[in-house]
Amino acid sequence: MWAATVTASLAVAFTAAAPTAAAQAITTTKTHIQYFVSPHPDDVFEAWSLVQDSSANYPVFITLTMGEKTGYCSTRTLDLGSPWGTVSITEGDLPSCKAARMASLNAWLDDQSAADAYLNDFVRAENTSAGYNMTKYTDVAPAGGTDSGGPNAAGMTGCNPAWGSTGCTGTNPTAGVPVPSNLNEVPALQQSAAQQVTWYVGSTSARVEFDLGDGNLTDAEVVWAVDYVRANRATRLPLTNEYGVVAAAYSNLAGHYTACYDYSHHDHRAVHEAIYNNDLIDAAGSHPQWGATCGSQTTTVGVDPEVAAGGRSKQITNTHYNENMSTSSSYFQKRFGWLHNGTLWPSGKDPVAGTNGVLFSQWNYFWARNF
Repeated sequence: MWAATVTASLAVAFTAAAPTAAAQAITTTKTHIQYFVSPHPDDVFEAWSLVQDSSANYPVFITLTMGEKTGYCSTRTLDLGSPWGTVSITEGDLPSCKAARMASLNAWLDDQSAADAYLNDFVRAENTSAGYNMTKYTDVAPAGGTDSGGPNAAGMTGCNPAWGSTGCTGTNPTAGVPVPSNLNEVPALQQSAAQQVTWYVGSTSARVEFDLGDGNLTDAEVVWAVDYVRANRATRLPLTNEYGVVAAAYSNLAGHYTACYDYSHHDHRAVHEAIYNNDLIDAAGSHPQWGATCGSQTTTVGVDPEVAAGGRSKQITNTHYNENMSTSSSYFQKRFGWLHNGTLWPSGKDPVAGTNGVLFSQWNYFWARNF
């Protein structure tokens, strides 16, 4: 109930506060928007089967945090290639960690656009001498509502799946504070950082980047961010017709689904809860919402039953998966290998559990909600 209230109040605020500058002359041949909502800068690959090779879907990649709390932001220099060049990280320095993680994401999305005929946009707005076909916008989004504090960071290991009936115990420190907030900034709860939004908009896709605090994302902030993007699509995007919303972030809390990779990050849980429990496209017609979850090509035991009961499964093509995962020079391994101790991320068909478990699998599985 709280989320529906927040959604309604934010929609009114955003209508009044939408940017007045008209979008530049960007056009598209695509027919409808699909929102891909991820908590961290590498998660969207967990739903890539719904992005690839689409002549109709205009993907809007919404990244909610900059991933700055990862333990891999030790002092190092990353060479991300043209046009990003080298990015230096100082251990414990949030700005340099944010820069590295977002550069990795945008370089990787550039790679995808080089390989997919329907994602032909490159981020060149940061390096105009190279030429570019995406337009950059920066906004200060209006605040809205008061945070309920969900999900609860404490007691994560005792959680059933986020949309189940049991839930979690404990109190999130954002309860009762304004939406949005970012507990990682100094001073804590710094709202000004959380209200900064960066858009890169092209003819075939868009990227919208938020800074809502890695490790302290909440359900209300997910709803707030999606509402903000939707409210400003007419002035920022080349089309307004909407199709669906995807929780592009795999979640398997406390290994509840025993056949699959255990992934208990509560930022992922916040994205799942917000998209599972809220009708985020409050318009006429059918607007399905999906979330990346546990499934298998080989077993029906220990997997999410909602995949079979109205959900879906889809494979990243052999070509696209191999382009990303097969060797150290493959796109995903090259851009995000530093987040796996510099070694190859395990690859395979399913998100399997175990010592050499696979998180970024070729088959993607989704629960589905149709509001």
